[in-house]
Amino acid sequence: MSGKKYVMTADRSQVSNFRGNFLFGFLSCGPAKVSPGPIYSMICPTNDTYNRKTGEMELAPLGLRRVQQSLENRYGQEAVTAQHPFELEKAIDKDTRIVGLTEMSPLGIGTVDTAISWNNDPWNRMWFTRVTKKLKKLKEKYGFKVAVGGPGSWQLLNPFTDYMRRQLTPLGRDASKYSGDTDTVNRKRTGIDPWVKEELGVDYVIEGEADVTAPDIFERIESEEAPEVIRSMTNSIGDLDEIPEIKRGTLTGTVEIMRGCGRGCDFCAPNLRTKRDFPIDRLVREASVNIKKGYDSVWLLTEELTLYGCDNKDKVPNEDAIVDLFQSLRNAGARRIGSTHWTFAGVRAAPDMISKISHINELSPDEWMGVQPGLEWISPRLVKKYMPYKMKPYSPEEYPETIREAVKIMNSNYYYPAITLVVGHPDEEPDEVDMTTDFINRLSVKDKMKGIVAPLLYVDYHKPERTMDYDMMSENHWKLYYTAWKHNAREFTDSIWLATQSFNMLTRVGTILGTYAISGYILRFLRNQFKKRFGYIPNWMDSSDKVEQPSSTSSNISS
Repeated sequence: MSGKKYVMTADRSQVSNFRGNFLFGFLSCGPAKVSPGPIYSMICPTNDTYNRKTGEMELAPLGLRRVQQSLENRYGQEAVTAQHPFELEKAIDKDTRIVGLTEMSPLGIGTVDTAISWNNDPWNRMWFTRVTKKLKKLKEKYGFKVAVGGPGSWQLLNPFTDYMRRQLTPLGRDASKYSGDTDTVNRKRTGIDPWVKEELGVDYVIEGEADVTAPDIFERIESEEAPEVIRSMTNSIGDLDEIPEIKRGTLTGTVEIMRGCGRGCDFCAPNLRTKRDFPIDRLVREASVNIKKGYDSVWLLTEELTLYGCDNKDKVPNEDAIVDLFQSLRNAGARRIGSTHWTFAGVRAAPDMISKISHINELSPDEWMGVQPGLEWISPRLVKKYMPYKMKPYSPEEYPETIREAVKIMNSNYYYPAITLVVGHPDEEPDEVDMTTDFINRLSVKDKMKGIVAPLLYVDYHKPERTMDYDMMSENHWKLYYTAWKHNAREFTDSIWLATQSFNMLTRVGTILGTYAISGYILRFLRNQFKKRFGYIPNWMDSSDKVEQPSSTSSNISS
């Protein structure tokens, strides 16, 4: 449609191909001062993701591609551009009506960011503020609207956490004049935070699944009939066929195989979406878009791979459907097929399936793949109360053994888990925190697990006063947090040579040296922070950094 343009983009932290490994993307959640710009760019380059002449993205986040395709279906290809955030001036002009951003964690206050940035500005926050301030200047010239959507769009709304307000000052942002009555502001999800509107120039925030409704939403924005917060829920999609197929390349060869989960954990946002599986023939077509471009490593975007094609109440994996999916993608030309999220229960229930997909991927002692399962906590009481279906087809009491068996299955098939924990759930008792600590020690010392453990601070999207931060952590929380990072520091240095085997030698050496330096820095930093808080360094946090033997508690819950 002549004379009318839409520009789609994302902040720089989301437009890297991450060297084909999505796990490298977690660097964007870490503090920028610990991983300086040259190191960040070395590990997360973008020079292979966009056209250097036009600035148009050749590879883009999958969510952005969905919205782009939806807009193109209504307005035509010439009306929509997916543009690299460094090259926006080449795409934006007087005909631009809306610039849309797809964001994962724009202000760095998600679970991963808060757990590893440690009251410092993470890269994703810095990149987001830079791109929005650039857009604000362009908006003053051309008068378009800025709309932000994606999984992290909630961060731009009231309530605006006290934690985030403390973080505004380091980048020269005066939050005090926007604070208002925090008891009221922080408890009401009423609109875009004033600082986000005035300083960053964000006009609209879109929550939910907008890949079908995007054209209607954009028309409402243009006609000034849209509220500043627009919610597009799952029920706005009548059928999966309505969701537009991807026609252009996606970062890390990402293909969305399902939406929702079905496990029912009450603290998890994906659980709010109805579980739906995309058919294999469609997935092969979408994967082929990347394969034809030479990107033959396909990553399956899913909340729970082992539930793909599953329709039974006991959550027993549909092994045939999953193996068929992997084999079909391999037959289409995929060299490697990775997946983002698994559950331990699903792996334990289908060891033969894990073996088969490992064989399809041709994994070996020199060829591992990463995966992200969530442990959260080990207490059977909490498992039963807050995630009663996460361990199906097993019982809450079997959860510890289920995890240990699943880790063995993954490791024996050359899958490398990045395991998440929840630190600071409001209902967790001190002895339950200790149970998880001892269990992690057991995985690390006795089971010699190959994998890392990510202790994530509890974030409450609806009641921010319940959100955990470092100042609220008890000594029990600290021990869990430190135990996980002690394991990780050793695992980083043990595995970095293998993890960087595809890097050129200069990049590989630089990354390895940086990993050794950062690993030591993390443990020293945590000891210093604990001492500042409590006035001493405990025995379990000794300077030798030797991993302690599990206490007797772990044998009671794990054997």
